Amino acid sequence: MRHSTELSDYAFEPLQPTTVVLPPAAVDWAVQICQQVPPEQQWMTFLRALALRGVQQWLEDGASGLTLTYDPAQPPGSEVQGTVNGFRLCIVPQGTLSDGQVPLPQRTLENAHTFAHLYLLVEVREEADQVTILGGLRRDRLLAQQDALLRHPNGTSLIPVACFDTAPEEILLYLNCLSPAQLETGGQLPQAASPTQEAINVWRWLGDRLDTLANTVTSTLTWALLPPLAMSPALRSSHGPAETLATVLRQLEPAGVVIPPTARGAYTDLQRAGVPLRLCALTWTHLEGSQPEWCLLLVLGPTPGEQILPGTRLVVRDAETILADSTLSPGSGANHLYAQVFGTWEEAFRVSVALPDGATLSWPPFVFHPEA
Repeated sequence: MRHSTELSDYAFEPLQPTTVVLPPAAVDWAVQICQQVPPEQQWMTFLRALALRGVQQWLEDGASGLTLTYDPAQPPGSEVQGTVNGFRLCIVPQGTLSDGQVPLPQRTLENAHTFAHLYLLVEVREEADQVTILGGLRRDRLLAQQDALLRHPNGTSLIPVACFDTAPEEILLYLNCLSPAQLETGGQLPQAASPTQEAINVWRWLGDRLDTLANTVTSTLTWALLPPLAMSPALRSSHGPAETLATVLRQLEPAGVVIPPTARGAYTDLQRAGVPLRLCALTWTHLEGSQPEWCLLLVLGPTPGEQILPGTRLVVRDAETILADSTLSPGSGANHLYAQVFGTWEEAFRVSVALPDGATLSWPPFVFHPEA
């Protein structure tokens, strides 16, 4: 492991207020502690060790003199690395932020005994022995958008860098003034919450409105209303989501898919979550028969200029079983997946997208509640 205390590459850049320069002893500890792990893990362990000591120094140098407690004999892992005033911290080092995504271990969110209260995103410049605290993310706020996180089979979830929007000064305030219990479940969706709190209520789409959750479920996967299907094609952008959806719907007509002119819909782009796909959803009422029903039609396709990969899967479930399961087959020539389900006004549907690499993305349940 090599390191340098030379500032040749960074001497011209002024230090940010949240940047610390590590002393040689801290860097030497990081070099030594990473030798305890297998060679393929040493680099990331080295970066985590530098980040850990950088956060420790930043806290101790502050006016409150906060103390970060950790085991200096153990190499820092990817989960919780230390505690401050009872808050468990997950420190995430980033050598570069160009991809806009941060992988977080799902155990730091789901494990009832070792979850993290706060996530700290830090930039490590190992060549200059510098660590910069960039921002933080509270557990309760991450819980509020967990249904929309992109989950990978390796046990991580991808979080957009933009979610780490808690300023370092606010983090110090939390550590000094809040109780850890205040961040444990405050943002988690309660089991007995009202429908508009825990689900996407598509009934509001019929009135040209987005429900609160669909509009704010996550800064990454917000929804936007589509114009009415009856709108003249001349008023729609030739490359916009509405015209693209209209083209797909015309292709579905031979399969017996009939969309009434009263249908309304919305779409969400998954591009900001690192997935070049767009999900469109349409809904309408079906009042024939003894019990009124509602329909949910989903169309999954690529964002402009992209292709949907073979093996991509669109799944719709109710509370008991899978109702629709569509997978893009290699060589099919198709570039969209669709699913259509009907249910009573009391029924809810869960939608998920599985990618060929095993990652999955899901949403809060879709419901149809006229009284909400």
